[in-house]
Amino acid sequence: MVMAADENRHTILVIEDNHLNLKLVRDLIRIHHYGVLEANTAETGVELAQLHKPDLILMDIELPGISGLEATQRIRQTPELRGIPVIALSANAMAEDKDKAFAAGCDDYITKPIDIKSFPKTIQRHLPKPTERKRVPELAGASELVRGHRLLVVDDDPLNIKLLAAQLVSKGYQVATACDGRAALNRVATDPPDLILLDIMMPGIDGYAVTRRLKANPETKDIPIILVTALTGDDEKERGLDAGADEFINKPVNYPELEARVKSLLRLKEYQDQLETRKESASLMAHGLVENESDTKDDADLPTILIVEDDATSAKLIARYLSMIPCQLEIVDRGEEALRIAASNHVDIMLLDLMLPTIDGIEVCQTIKSSERTIPIQVVMFTSLTDTKSKLMGIDAGTDDFLVKPINKDELRARVKSLIKKKAYLDRLRAKVDGALHAAITDQLTGVYNHGYLKHFVESECKRSKRHQHRLALLMADVDDFKHFNDQYGHQCGDLALIRIAKTLKRNIRDIDLIARYGGEEFSIVLPYADLAGAENIANRLLQSVSNHRAIENAPGARLSVSIGISIYPDFCDTPEELLKTADLALYQAKRRGKNQYRVFNNDTIPPIDTISI
Repeated sequence: MVMAADENRHTILVIEDNHLNLKLVRDLIRIHHYGVLEANTAETGVELAQLHKPDLILMDIELPGISGLEATQRIRQTPELRGIPVIALSANAMAEDKDKAFAAGCDDYITKPIDIKSFPKTIQRHLPKPTERKRVPELAGASELVRGHRLLVVDDDPLNIKLLAAQLVSKGYQVATACDGRAALNRVATDPPDLILLDIMMPGIDGYAVTRRLKANPETKDIPIILVTALTGDDEKERGLDAGADEFINKPVNYPELEARVKSLLRLKEYQDQLETRKESASLMAHGLVENESDTKDDADLPTILIVEDDATSAKLIARYLSMIPCQLEIVDRGEEALRIAASNHVDIMLLDLMLPTIDGIEVCQTIKSSERTIPIQVVMFTSLTDTKSKLMGIDAGTDDFLVKPINKDELRARVKSLIKKKAYLDRLRAKVDGALHAAITDQLTGVYNHGYLKHFVESECKRSKRHQHRLALLMADVDDFKHFNDQYGHQCGDLALIRIAKTLKRNIRDIDLIARYGGEEFSIVLPYADLAGAENIANRLLQSVSNHRAIENAPGARLSVSIGISIYPDFCDTPEELLKTADLALYQAKRRGKNQYRVFNNDTIPPIDTISI
């Protein structure tokens, strides 16, 4: 079964420059489980409409730059948009204002302050019926929209804001803007974004001060910040990184590099968020039995920095630059040696030359970032190449930072200090998660999470999914003909088979995914930030990996397989309980249709939830 990302629910585009009004409208829309796109300028709104073809547009009349009425006229003049209903939002209730709105092409009119009782009826009146909806092919960049990433662009120059916002919107991100530091702080306090693009030179509170305030606040310290500025001095970079910024990009902005930096930081934030969720769920389930942090790395322990550089002079120079930072230094000149040390020792930071003999830096970085054991290592890639293509290759390989030779010692120290802090933070989170794998939340046989922990985790992830508007996929996997296997080979062999299948499933999912034993020979796999296409890809990989896994001792001829049911929140269900149940219903269909396959929950082929007892 294949479908577009938003086929099962309406999407509403809200174009509103007042962030409080925008928040109210967003909340009212989400209550009814509609998807939301947001823009605070008419130009950005029209671009979003062209990119995603929403089912309805709520248009503020008083907008900066192009007014809402002008934007509506543009929409009505655009063939692919003219059929989308537009409802005007205005603080004025004069008859002539309504007449102007209707004359511009608006289909209805809502007066501010919004009446929360009549608001749902008004929008429902203009939304197409399910049979009227046309299927829209998935667009480039739609995967980011599905994840619901919201970016805040802060700059005192309206032109810079417009250019950055347009570029990011074209990639599927939702973009909010602020024109100075104080407005940015207020915006973050009321509606925290997933990432901030922050200009440095602004009137009042500059970008450095904004960064320090946000990083000092426990509620906002984990929001990634990219400083964007026309200043080119190394001192400015060092000052920005010392303030807590995660990245530093110069104007004029190179958009491919910006996109790569944004994606890299968002991936890291997702990873941190998932570790935090697991820690909280584990603490709740263990009822105080979770071990304290005594087993985490002591802050007094020196971080280990591995320098991978085939030029001995450059390696010694880098080591001298880092002599003022308390750390343990190791130097190697080959990629193979770097991989060996990374796999066997505890390395915190790897300073990696791109141009290495035999195995180059790109391949080394890809190998580091593909292993669960070494992925936390913070990789800084450096080279004498200055072209953007080389930078993008490094970032796509998973590098955490990038420096160009000749390396400025102050910038190197600032970046390394920042990454040491980041690595220590990740280590603490991972240690908490590892310590939480207590008997209270794990399955004693297979070592994966148990049914009780699964329920708490799914509830937490559904709340996160609803809050940030990203999909959450759930896979139910059941071992085929397991009773027959037990009868033929014995329960001891059956237990060994379950252990190996659990390990096989775990090896073939992402770090942020979670696997739990649902009961008997049934496993649940939770996939945060996964839409239907992503869930189907993982299901195919799991089916193949289980079917191909090696034979079990005492049963050399035995071949086991699994059947998988897939459900997506909130596309196919409204609650965590329904998510589990719909996935189980889809699993039932996979069993009925021949086993060793996956099925996606579909209301057309499966009876309603409340008519079936599982």
